[in-house]
This record gives sequence, C-alpha cells and structure tokens, in this order.
Amino acid sequence: MRLLLPFLLIIINSLQVYSNQTAINENVDKVKNPQKEKIFEIIKCAEQLRDSSFDASIKTGKQAIKLALPSNKANIIAASCKSLGVTYFYQGVFDSAQYYYEKSILEFNKLSDSLNIGKVTSNIGIIYRRTGMYDKALQQYLKALEIYKSLGYKSGVGSAYFNIGGVYQTLNQTEKALVFYKSAQKIYEDLHNYARLTNIFINMGVLQVELNNYEESLTLLLHALELNKHAENMQLKSTILLNIGQSYVFLNQADKALEYYNECEKLRIQLNDYWGLSQIFTLKANVYNKLNNDNKAEEYFQKSIKTSKQNHYSDLLKEAYYYYSAFLEKRKKAVEAISYLKKYNHLKDSLITIYQNRTVAELTAKYESEQRKNELEVLTQKSQIQQLELSKKNYWIILLIVVLIVGVVAILISLRINRLRVDHKIMDLRQKVLLTQMNPHFLFNSLTAIQSFILDHKNKEANNYLSRLASLVRGILENSREEFVSLRTELETLQDYIGLQKLRFENEISYEFKIGENIDQDEVLVPPMLAQPFVENALIHGMLRNKPDAKIQVQVFLNGNKEMLNFQIRDNGIGIDEAKNLSTNKNHKSLATSIAIDRVKIYNFKSSKKMHFEIADLKNMNPMESGTQVTYSIPLLISN
Repeated sequence: MRLLLPFLLIIINSLQVYSNQTAINENVDKVKNPQKEKIFEIIKCAEQLRDSSFDASIKTGKQAIKLALPSNKANIIAASCKSLGVTYFYQGVFDSAQYYYEKSILEFNKLSDSLNIGKVTSNIGIIYRRTGMYDKALQQYLKALEIYKSLGYKSGVGSAYFNIGGVYQTLNQTEKALVFYKSAQKIYEDLHNYARLTNIFINMGVLQVELNNYEESLTLLLHALELNKHAENMQLKSTILLNIGQSYVFLNQADKALEYYNECEKLRIQLNDYWGLSQIFTLKANVYNKLNNDNKAEEYFQKSIKTSKQNHYSDLLKEAYYYYSAFLEKRKKAVEAISYLKKYNHLKDSLITIYQNRTVAELTAKYESEQRKNELEVLTQKSQIQQLELSKKNYWIILLIVVLIVGVVAILISLRINRLRVDHKIMDLRQKVLLTQMNPHFLFNSLTAIQSFILDHKNKEANNYLSRLASLVRGILENSREEFVSLRTELETLQDYIGLQKLRFENEISYEFKIGENIDQDEVLVPPMLAQPFVENALIHGMLRNKPDAKIQVQVFLNGNKEMLNFQIRDNGIGIDEAKNLSTNKNHKSLATSIAIDRVKIYNFKSSKKMHFEIADLKNMNPMESGTQVTYSIPLLISN
C-alpha cells in the first residue's frame, strides 16, 4: 500500500503568518477595540486546543465566529472562518473545512488581501488531494503559486512547490516530485525554516520507500522526527511515526513497526483525528496479519472500515477493502474474500468515473459560472439598492409598533397599580371594621356578667367588675386604633381580660404565660386583640368555669429560623369536638373566632409573608388529655 503523504504543517504555518498580517490590518484602525482583541484571543485559544482536543477547538472556534459576525469586520470574520476551517481539516471533516475556507476567501477579497487568498486556496487544494481529486488539487496549488510569485512571497512559493511535488508523488511521477521537493528545500534552507524542512524530509523519506530505498527512507524520517522536537507539533509527529513504522515494515521488522504504530494511534485518538485513525487501523491490521495474530488483524480491519464509512473516506475505505480481502483469502474464507474484493473494485471504478466526469463538468461549468457571476453582480447591486430603501421604511414601521406596545404596557401597568392601591385601602377599612366589631362583642359579654352580679344582689362584685372593665376598655380602645402593638401590651391586655373573667366564675382558674427568652417584648410587634377571642372560647365553650382545676396556658416562642412568632393557647377544657356535640346549634360558630379568622385572611392578603392558623382537639393528639390547642404564627416584625 502506498504511503499517504503528509502536508499538514503548511496549514499551521499559513495560519501563524495570517495572525501577523491581521495585526497589521488592525493597526490601520489606530484604535484599540476590546471586542476585536477578545475575538483574536479566542481564535488563539482554539488553535492551541488543536494539540489536545479537536472537539474543544471547534467549540471555541465557533464561539469566535459567533462574536465576529455582528461586527461586520472582514478581517475578524476571515480570521475566525479560516481558523475553524483548519481545525475541521485536521479532524478530517473535509466538507466543513472547505465551507469555512471558502467563507474566509470571500472576506479576504473584500480586504484585497491576496496573500491570505493564496494561503486558503492552497489549503483547499490539500482537501481535494485528500479526497482523491488530484486534478483540482493541482489547479489550486498552481493558482496559489502564481499569487505567491506576484507578491514575492518566498515561503509561500516553497509551500506551493512542496504541495505540487506531493501530487506528482501520489500519481507515481517520482522524478517530477523530486524536482519540486528540491526546489522547496532550497527555499526553506535559505529561509532557515526548519519546520517546513521537516515536511520535506518526511515526503522525501516516503518517496525513498516507493523507490525501495528503505534504509535511506528510515534515515530521512528519523531526522524529521528529531527536527519536529523543536516545534512539538503533535499532528505532524503522528504522521512521522506512521511513516517510520512503514519503513520498518518494509525492512521486515514488524515488532518495531508496531511500536511506532501504537504511539501514532495514541496521538491520533488524543487529537480526534478520524482520517489518521482510519489510516493507522489498516496499517496495524496488516502488521498483525504478518505476525499471524488473526484476532487483532480482524479487529483493526473492522475499525478501519467502520471509521472510513462513517466519515466518507473513499480512498482509505478502498485500501481497507483490498487488504481485508487478502486477509480473508489467507484464512480460507473464499466467499467473504471475493465479496470484499468486489467492493474494492466497485469503489475503485466509481472513483475513476467520478474523476473523469468532474473534469468534463468542470470545463463546462467554468464558462457558465463566469456568465452567472456577471449577472449576479448586476442583480446584487439592484438588490442592495432595494434593501436600503426597504430598510428605511421598515425602520419607521418598527419604531411605531414599539412605541405603541410600550404605551399599552405602561397603561396596563398603571391600571394594575391603581387597582392594587384600591384593594389595599379596602382591606385596611375592613380591618378597622373588624376591630370595631370586636369591642362591642366583648362589651356585650362583660355587661351581661355585670347584669348577672346585680341580679344576684352581688353589688360589691358588680362594682369591682365594672371598675376593672372600665380600665380594660380604655386600654382596648387605645390599642384598636393601631395596626400593630408591642407584644408586652398585647399580653398585659390579655392578662387583664383573664383576671376580669375570673371574677365571673366561682372556681379558681389558673393561667400561665411562657415567653421565649430570646424575645424582646417591647420590640416585637403583633396585631392587637388577636389572642383574646381564643381565650374567651376556652373560658366559655371549653367549660372551664365548671372545672375545679381549670387552667389556661399561653406560650409565645420563635420558630427554628427565627422568622415567625408562634402563639400557642392551650386549655384543659372539654375540647372543641365535645363542645360542638353539646351545642344545640351544630352550625353555630363563635363570633369572636369568625372575626379573628377574617383578620388572619386580611393580613395574608396584604402581606407577602403569610400568617398560619390551626385549632386542634388535644384528644386527637393524646387520648389521655382533654382540651383545645390553638396555634397561630405571625411573621416576626420588629419596631424601628
């Protein structure tokens, strides 16, 4: 199998030269542009990533193009497209590489940048050569050569000679190939360009293999490997290792060949170089076949065929079919061997037919494309004029639509804000109404108690009760004007209320207040008279007045994250469930409780932090206990 020749370093060097040229173009602006600098930094990063991961390099390169396109700067777009094209080429995705190369040429034409047009033209030639279109490859190289000569660009002339020599070597015209290689060698020796000389030594080494001078070939390739240590180009190193392995194959040193092939395979896996992997798989399969290691040979033939099919590498697939057919014949699998030999011949004939048809079609299309180009230029000018006129009209229409939309949105937002203000005013009024309802309700119950004392001829008790009631009512009236009062004021009012109610009952009712140590009663604010209705229900509906050991416990504490203030009112009465059963009106609901629940709902409507409320019968929690537990939590509010 003929060795596939490496022409990779030309692309690397052309990109480096372009970066310097770009710097020159940028200096024309005389103004530093941070966005441009950022894009060129991303391009540089993408180029550095090629030695470790093509996928990462492509992702970074696309990011550069995405940032470059909105700038409409031809030099930035050209650099981004060319760099990404180079990365796709190294990965062996040739259609994507050619697409981005052609886009970069369009931008270089805008800049009249002949030098970079020549470099990208040469790179497209490499793609044609890799895909077996040698006539097109030669045309691209000759076109690049003319550009380089007109510019007096010696390094470019050397690269063109080098590539043209490579095409002639592929076509088995070794004498012509040597002439062009030696011309390139002379130029690079004058320029002291050792990187390019490395390429020349590689191809001349391969050429010596084809002339059966294997020892001379090995000497040239080992020298190339030594030269590459200065640049440490991973892609080029993999190519040199492959060709050294081939030289050892021809010298019948299969184990030594495998040593270099294995190192080459590791590098190409690291670089995601699918084209190179397909190539090395076939070479390794042939060596294993020579060593009679049939299992390994079968494994690597299948890898090569699969990779070549997936990536449409027709030349490499053809070679894999040919050698796999010979391998199957050796293993006495005649039917399968004939099948793969047919596939080889079919692919070989297809490639020849495609080559002939392309040459004829190209000549026919050349004239037609020139005619279309002239027509397209005229149409483009007309289209640009129409687009300018249309864009002006569209600008005013879009501006009008945007103004209308903004106006409508502003009106809707204003209406919504006014509506929320009205809702809050309504809720504030409802809150005040509920508080005013609470006071008459409480007064009604208190006056009923005083009436009871008078009817029972307990004038002293009635007088005492009335005196304490007057003091309590004064405090309640003062608090009812406020939306929030201090926790201390609320607890004192509650304590006065319980003390007042104790005068009505014959039994002694004990009560207990437990306040968390970390609560400042003067700083913490709570809604006024919210706990009183539940204490009232405990005294009346909980039947505490009929229980000898009646007890009410009020506990106030903060929750775990200290954002909520928890109230827990617990009594040892008959419990809420039993109270409902004893009530003659099953649907009866305490007015005080209803008012308190409504106040909770109003608070939750107005506040983003919600108040939580729960009433539980203690028997449901512990069958050995009786009574009711009311728990509600209020968002912690501290006075300023």
